[in-house]
Amino acid sequence: MLKKLFTVVIICLVIVLLILAYFGGLWQNKEKIHAAELEMEQLRSMRDSLLTVVAYRDSLELLIGEQISSKKDEAEVLRQEVSRLEEVRKEKQFTIRSLRKKEDIQNKFKETFPEVANSDWGVTEVFNEKYGVGIEYLLIPLWFNETFIIDHNNSKLYQAQKDKLLLVDSLNQFVIILQDSVLVLEKLNRKAYENGYNTAYVKYEELNQKYISELQKGKIDWGLQAAGFVGGGVIGVLIGRGTK
Repeated sequence: MLKKLFTVVIICLVIVLLILAYFGGLWQNKEKIHAAELEMEQLRSMRDSLLTVVAYRDSLELLIGEQISSKKDEAEVLRQEVSRLEEVRKEKQFTIRSLRKKEDIQNKFKETFPEVANSDWGVTEVFNEKYGVGIEYLLIPLWFNETFIIDHNNSKLYQAQKDKLLLVDSLNQFVIILQDSVLVLEKLNRKAYENGYNTAYVKYEELNQKYISELQKGKIDWGLQAAGFVGGGVIGVLIGRGTK
């Protein structure tokens, strides 16, 4: 009777030790589970922060893009205005070339140079003996000729400036095209990195979850079980001696 009782006690003791060993292993995994969960939470927080920064930069890029588009439209309007002014200049030049009456030329001169309109100036005729014809000449104060010289020099310099500015504008348009190409490449690179990062993040999250799931299953702590078996054996020996 005592031997049967002894056997039952030993079996119960082994079962208890196995249960303790299992939960002992599960308890030891708690720290690993906590560390894995904490690491995943930190990575998730970093990813959320990164997405926030990217979203902000995307919105900023969109705003800047709208401003660039607006400035491009303004620049195009100014180019059209320059072209229109050039057409106006040609029309006025043709109109002046078309004047045939002396009075019209004089009135146009007064309109163009109002500073000499009330001065002593006029028109005289000089006979050309070689060709036998009289040619009308404009009589103006000598020092007023500096106005013609200055206007002529200004005209040449303005033309040179206009040509240079048109060249600068053409170069700027070419630079803008190159910059747009660079931005497109940067967007493609960023998209590639973003896709790669998201893929790596998802795979790591899955792997981390599998790791935590494995830890949550728990494993028997064989060291604790061995100690239990030894302890059970000692207890069994003591009980066996006590039953003799």
